[in-house]
Amino acid sequence: MDYLEFAKDVVSRAVERGVEAEAYISVGQNTSVNVDRGEVEKLSQAGSKGLGVRVVRDGKMGYAYTSDFGAGSIGKTIEAAVSLADVADGDEYRSLPAPQPLPEDDLEVYDQAIVELPIGRKVEMARRIEKGALRYDQRVVLTNRCTLISQYGTVAVANSKGVAGSYDKSFIGGFVMAMAADEDDRSVAFGFDFGSRLGDFKPTEVGKDAARKAVGMLGGKPVPTQRASVVYSPMAATSVLGALSRALGADAMQRNRSFLEGKIGETVAADMVTVLDNGRLPGGIATRPFDDEGIPTAATRLIDEGVLQTALHDHYTATRDGTASSTGNANRRSHSAMPTLDASNFYFQPGQETPEEVIGGVEQGLYVESVMNTASISPISGDYSISAKGYWIENGELSHPVNEVTIALPMQELLHNVKAVGNDLTFVPMMGALGSPTIRVDGVMIGGV
Repeated sequence: MDYLEFAKDVVSRAVERGVEAEAYISVGQNTSVNVDRGEVEKLSQAGSKGLGVRVVRDGKMGYAYTSDFGAGSIGKTIEAAVSLADVADGDEYRSLPAPQPLPEDDLEVYDQAIVELPIGRKVEMARRIEKGALRYDQRVVLTNRCTLISQYGTVAVANSKGVAGSYDKSFIGGFVMAMAADEDDRSVAFGFDFGSRLGDFKPTEVGKDAARKAVGMLGGKPVPTQRASVVYSPMAATSVLGALSRALGADAMQRNRSFLEGKIGETVAADMVTVLDNGRLPGGIATRPFDDEGIPTAATRLIDEGVLQTALHDHYTATRDGTASSTGNANRRSHSAMPTLDASNFYFQPGQETPEEVIGGVEQGLYVESVMNTASISPISGDYSISAKGYWIENGELSHPVNEVTIALPMQELLHNVKAVGNDLTFVPMMGALGSPTIRVDGVMIGGV
């Protein structure tokens, strides 16, 4: 089936009811393989398809969806959306976007090799993740949640103003929790890897990474409470980015729910801090040619050398703002959900130093390997206090493992206190995709004993 033409047909039927109309179609297949001690614990492979219809009339919006592409079901879905619009409250900023030219560059988000990957190979890859962990060190005693995931599918969007586009996307990844133990202690750590190209995925390395972290943290103890430099691993730095991506959303700013509200044009971070949201990053986890309203994605420089330049926008927030354009950041969890504003590939721009050089510049401090309780970080107030574990830094080198500490510093200060940025940009598939290199922040309060 030509899903774009199908979406256009749905729109044509809907406009007969005197409304602006949009059709969003998502079709794909998901595979998940879980292994435990070499045996397949769970294997699921399921196809999915769905249609969402959004209509607008006089600022009133209605939305309905279906997984049945039959003519009768489509008619009922359109009627449901129109009926919901009739009883909705009006909003002068509610409308559908006009079409914009779609660049034709190859974003490297579809790999036919992932589509053709046999289920047997997927099982074998899941087993390699587990073996990578268990064979790394005899102190690695077990694994948990050893999982291989692959997805591929098609998205199509059309509306009555002329928006029309479709694209194919694929994805493969894996993760595992490794537990290490010795006579005195035990520790757990997480390893992962995700991407759009099969050739870049290294399942054995996923397991090794989890095992390395777990073994390294054996014997970790808290350190005395103090204010010191903290070096964030790329994984740990995503705790900062997650809150920052929400604070940089125009919806949060328009509702006065961001600690950055009203600060566009001001210096909000150290001059070595540049934050981007790039929905066109080649091969990126959250890369796509257009967002879920059909607006072309973009590389948006949000903070440029410490100065706040703009916020993330979808069509609604840009219309409400009156002076901004959508940055192509409308996103849907599935065909059953209306678009909301979300980050895409959201990251700190990497610097020139290696991770070792960033660590080497610290006389005494904490290298944070992983963090917990990140839900306590507030994008509204900027409050930042989380649990952490990692390694103590002495004279520029990692000395001993550290556990059971908290790190705290208001986000407003944290961004200004960035003193070094590494070159090892790494992405995590969270909230779109969050990416960071190794980062050093000075003056962080470390709560220990």
